[in-house]
Amino acid sequence: MSTIFAMCSGSLPAAISVFFEFQRLSGKSNWKPRQMTYTKLRDQREIIDHAMAVFMPGPHTFTGEDTAEIFVHGSLAVVNSLAECLGGMEDVREAKRGEFTRRAFYNGKMDLNEVRGLENLIRSKTQTQRRLAFGQMRGGEKSVEIRDRLAEMIAKTFTIMDFGEHVEMSLDSVRDSIHSLVDELSEMIKSSRGAEKAQRGINIVLLGRPNSGKSSLLNRLAHRDVAIVSKLPGTTRDSLETSLEIGGVGCRITDTAGLRDDAVDEVESEGIRRAKKKIVAADVVVIVLDPTTSEVQAKELLQTFEDLSHADAKLIIVRNKIDLKSGFAAVNFEADKVVGTNALSSDGVDTLREALSDIVAEICPEATYLLDHRLLSECRDELLLALESPKNDAAIVCGHLERAQARIAELTSSSVTEDVLDKIFFRISVLEK
Repeated sequence: MSTIFAMCSGSLPAAISVFFEFQRLSGKSNWKPRQMTYTKLRDQREIIDHAMAVFMPGPHTFTGEDTAEIFVHGSLAVVNSLAECLGGMEDVREAKRGEFTRRAFYNGKMDLNEVRGLENLIRSKTQTQRRLAFGQMRGGEKSVEIRDRLAEMIAKTFTIMDFGEHVEMSLDSVRDSIHSLVDELSEMIKSSRGAEKAQRGINIVLLGRPNSGKSSLLNRLAHRDVAIVSKLPGTTRDSLETSLEIGGVGCRITDTAGLRDDAVDEVESEGIRRAKKKIVAADVVVIVLDPTTSEVQAKELLQTFEDLSHADAKLIIVRNKIDLKSGFAAVNFEADKVVGTNALSSDGVDTLREALSDIVAEICPEATYLLDHRLLSECRDELLLALESPKNDAAIVCGHLERAQARIAELTSSSVTEDVLDKIFFRISVLEK
């Protein structure tokens, strides 16, 4: 197999090398494994740089192969010269995209969960995303544990079927184990669903009539002027989006065009259409009312939310412009939170931010593992069917257990197509660069 090398993050090069190539580059014949050493790096004509380097023999390395890491000065000329020197050696080439991770996978140093977790770790922008990525990398271990527990249950049911009259073992003990695992899987499914949302980010949409103060609220939440604010109604013609972190979770907050039936032109009508489209994908909808919003208009906004949002979407009602003397329409909203604000003076904005943080925490509960909740659900469904089967029919119970184990095996198996691997490793390589 060829020796490969590649630039690591930043300006420094990293090289995977057999010991021979490392000796040629440094001119040293004796390297103590895993000991950082000062050395001069040479090509055939001159010294390239003075560097620190370490040689690490496999299999206890990231890829499982002999590895050399070289730390040079952060000069583009030095880096290019070193890369040219390495590339000129026999059987040494630049690594293909994602090849280091691919070799670690093929050499059994990483399973597929760890590879995907690494991708999410590199992609992570918040502390929650970082923790979830590490949880995904550990998720393979949990999947293996569940697979092994299922294997033990299957072995017991086979024993009961074959030697039931001669062993002190009943199907009740297997059922007790299934009950315990069902409860555990239910918690993992809930956690994984929240973890997936935290990993992709939460969509928050501001909805309201023109000139209700949505743009001012967006600017206050973002601590910067994202949207143009004007006393003229209909200033926001398109959906304006900004990203911020709420409760440790990345969120996208969208200010939409004000909803009204008498749009002044085609541009505003298109903005209203896009606003309604945003509601469909929203995790949280914030309906902004002001004292001029009539009871009929408030009910129309609520009806729009109920008609377009998905079943799990959360609702916050903001009564904005509380500094004005006039009151608000007496409408009974079944909302998750109701907050009063004055966006111009920031009164109540911190309360709104706390309300958003509470709802984000509810949507994304603290998660230990980031696993495919679909496969976990299918596994649990088979276990529930096993519990519903005739009380003394070990064969039917065993069949459901085997199908449950097959679902979990998809989380633990290293069997995956080259096309899928190519896509995963390519995304990792792009993120690293």
